[in-house]
Amino acid sequence: MSEGAPAPAATLRRAMSLRTAVSTSTGLAFAALQYLAAAGLVAYVAGDSAWISIGVAGLLALMAWAFFGELNGMFPTAAAIRRYMSGAMDDRVALTITFTYLSTIVLVVAADAFIVSAALTHVLHAPGWLTAVWTLALLAVAVLSNLRGVKVAGWLQDVATSIVLAATLVVSVVALARSGTALRTPFQPVHHHSGAGFLESVALGIFLYSAFEWVTTNAEEVRDPKHIHRAMLIAVAVLFAVCAAMTTAMSHVLTHAQLITAYPQLALGQKAFGAAGIWIMAAVTTVTALNTFNGGFITASRFVYATAREGSLPPLLARLNDRAVPWVPVLLLGTTSFAVSVVVEVVGGSGWQVLVAVGAALEGMIYAVAAFCVLRLRGRVPDHHRPFRVPIVRVVAIAGLVVFSVLALVASVSVNNRFSPVPLVIILAMGAASAAYTVTVVPKLQAAEAARRAARPTRRRPRRPPGTAGPDPGAIPPPVP
Repeated sequence: MSEGAPAPAATLRRAMSLRTAVSTSTGLAFAALQYLAAAGLVAYVAGDSAWISIGVAGLLALMAWAFFGELNGMFPTAAAIRRYMSGAMDDRVALTITFTYLSTIVLVVAADAFIVSAALTHVLHAPGWLTAVWTLALLAVAVLSNLRGVKVAGWLQDVATSIVLAATLVVSVVALARSGTALRTPFQPVHHHSGAGFLESVALGIFLYSAFEWVTTNAEEVRDPKHIHRAMLIAVAVLFAVCAAMTTAMSHVLTHAQLITAYPQLALGQKAFGAAGIWIMAAVTTVTALNTFNGGFITASRFVYATAREGSLPPLLARLNDRAVPWVPVLLLGTTSFAVSVVVEVVGGSGWQVLVAVGAALEGMIYAVAAFCVLRLRGRVPDHHRPFRVPIVRVVAIAGLVVFSVLALVASVSVNNRFSPVPLVIILAMGAASAAYTVTVVPKLQAAEAARRAARPTRRRPRRPPGTAGPDPGAIPPPVP
């Protein structure tokens, strides 16, 4: 460090507004994959009634919002997921689930990178090898904005999310208005279809909201802790409105051949504004990449930082730069996401569809885990401060545990409306790797961290600078043995 340069920040900074919390929560869910998931959802239900599946999935997302609202209020920390699971179950099981769940962000970013690059390559009639170049450039923008601090990254997130949502909503409404025909069976999702198909459509609909809860990892950076709870609620409402309009428009104006492509949003843009609409949606698709990559790095890097801070990941990952950014996790996430996106490109075919199924299954799994933790912690720490409480908790939590478990199982064995155990095999493999790391590596890291802390001289804790969050806010009960 050069003479006169500012010392690296020791803590995260409370600089995130409610607006940025909303755009982060919404933007993480609304990736380019949303267009493909929405188009795929149409095949499971009758006519133009897919919006009903999205509505049911939205109600389930509200249930998940209630679970995460209570848990985040109890544990207002970047490692909240890690903390409440440790309080409700064996610590090794909690860590295994945590590390497996962390892969969701990388999978979504990687699959999204492939979809965005494929759309750009199609529109520009560019050679296939340019896919990797587009991906690298977009990831680089997201990484650099994150390294500049949460205010810069938050500004990019606000702009990108607003553009994507507004443009998608306008294109969907205009496409419907220009169709000139009435909707087909908009209120009969199982007309000539099976109930099992409707259940699968709801499971896929959950994916349209997936990752909205990741904003909880920014609990140490929002200006008011209540912003997290409010942001998630607003995000669910916005996602329902945009996704319902988009899905209805796709089912009504697109052909089957257009729905099964890797870029149905381009065809939707063409139906709305002709040839210009293709370019409009190509530009919007590009912005979704910034939206997803940037939001993913904002949230996942904070979780990695907090987990390393407690000694469960290498200490290098807990370092902050002079803008209070965990720079090593940001770089690591960007590099890993690029590598996985290249693998998806090489595999081709239904590779991205497998990642969608894996992501949907992992989201269902973590929602079921959240329901279990709410119920368990009500019994273990009944007097713990809860700014928000799930109403009729036994009924709601048990219902959530059962429903989300079933939806996770359905998503883990279904790819593109066909039975496939591949997503389940991938999840089990990731779980096994996480368990192996937890059992063999984590104890050594924790012992080394304990030794470092014991070797430090005892001194009075300095007062926190204004606008910063402490290293581990909230009264956290010890892990359950």
